[in-house]
Amino acid sequence: MDISIFSWNVQGCGHRRFIPAAKQFIHDYKPDIVLMVEPRVSGSRAERFITAMGFPHSHRVEAVGFAGGIWLAWWDTVDLDIIFNHFQFVHFRVTVKRTGISFLSTAVYGSPCSTKRNRLWSNLRRLATNIRSLWVLFGDFNATLFDSDRKGCAGSSKPSIAFKNLLHDHGLRDMGYSGPDFTWARGNAFVRLDRFVCNSYWDF
Repeated sequence: MDISIFSWNVQGCGHRRFIPAAKQFIHDYKPDIVLMVEPRVSGSRAERFITAMGFPHSHRVEAVGFAGGIWLAWWDTVDLDIIFNHFQFVHFRVTVKRTGISFLSTAVYGSPCSTKRNRLWSNLRRLATNIRSLWVLFGDFNATLFDSDRKGCAGSSKPSIAFKNLLHDHGLRDMGYSGPDFTWARGNAFVRLDRFVCNSYWDF
């Protein structure tokens, strides 16, 4: 399918270098859809940031102070129909204008709080139960699937059984990746928290 989607945990976009860096990335890779999570700004300031990056279309779940926040931005190459908002995800339908192909997608930012993240798994299960078509989930799940997703972390940092069970029970699979093995780092700790996941309808 001829579409490019990019997921980015920006960990705050207030730095003066953010806009130039974002615009350079967009120019180099030309993604159709960009997900930005944890922007740490909201309201009219968020609108100014998105406009400065040049996107003609966008949708936001606002950050609360420095917590959360989901920005979706896209170009005229695709249509996005927002179906449902949650503070940890946005569920929507994508139509690729070049081909007319459409699919369901869920942009995710899992809460760092495990109790709130359990609500994410429950909500995604409810979505999965009713989906009988192409579906892609992507973003920062704030959870790992495998021991290899972590390097240099404390022993208490384990793969998420709830995340694994969600994928297993609903026939979802990791779509793989290209690039660095880890998407988050602090000191000597490295973790892969971001991923793209799809259902079995993509196999046909």
